[in-house]
Amino acid sequence: MLHPNTDILDIALELNNVSKIYTGPPAVQALSNVSLSVRYGEFVGIIGSSGSGKTTLLHLIGTLSSPSNGSIFIDNQNVVGMSDKQLSGVRSQKIGFVFQEFFLLPGFTALENVANGLLYSGVSSGERSDRALAMLSRVGLVHRGDHLPNELSGGEQQRVAIARALVHNPSFVLADEPTGNLDSENTESLMKLFTTLNEEGTTVIFITHDLEVAASATRRITLKDGRVEYDSIL
Repeated sequence: MLHPNTDILDIALELNNVSKIYTGPPAVQALSNVSLSVRYGEFVGIIGSSGSGKTTLLHLIGTLSSPSNGSIFIDNQNVVGMSDKQLSGVRSQKIGFVFQEFFLLPGFTALENVANGLLYSGVSSGERSDRALAMLSRVGLVHRGDHLPNELSGGEQQRVAIARALVHNPSFVLADEPTGNLDSENTESLMKLFTTLNEEGTTVIFITHDLEVAASATRRITLKDGRVEYDSIL
């Protein structure tokens, strides 16, 4: 569902009457007729308790799962019904994933881990390194580029993961409980980084159960029992 006064060309993500039923037994209705849209440049926090449907919603937005009903548009392209190969292309080109676990390759430096985000993009190794270095600079870690993951703090590892998510210039960043493995100091630092990236133009969508983390967003969507209970632009 589009916000009033929103042009379709401004839309990074749109869900129309999306439902998800896990067949079981017993059958479980994880999402029921969810409609929402996210404009380019928004900073959206999706909040919900366990069982609210937020993980299912993340999987659908990230094209990691298909809805039982409804349509999902990314860059005005309906991804429902696409082949696995097509969906893989959408994920690699349009979505920058950030997870609770950092998923950095242990034998590769921070710079190499970020450059690996461009492995299947068709760009040269030199350009991969240049873009990775620029992205590490953007997240404040250019001085740590030659360090291995085990030589970095948890907060630094998550920043490397964010740089990797951004290096292919996705339509939006999709973050799943990005502060889940961080202490309070690193959590605050990370959310400030997301705020800065958003102010620079990056579209950010993150999922959390933490209301303090959600307070960083400029728009908050609350899920309850598989439905959108509250959607507010602050």
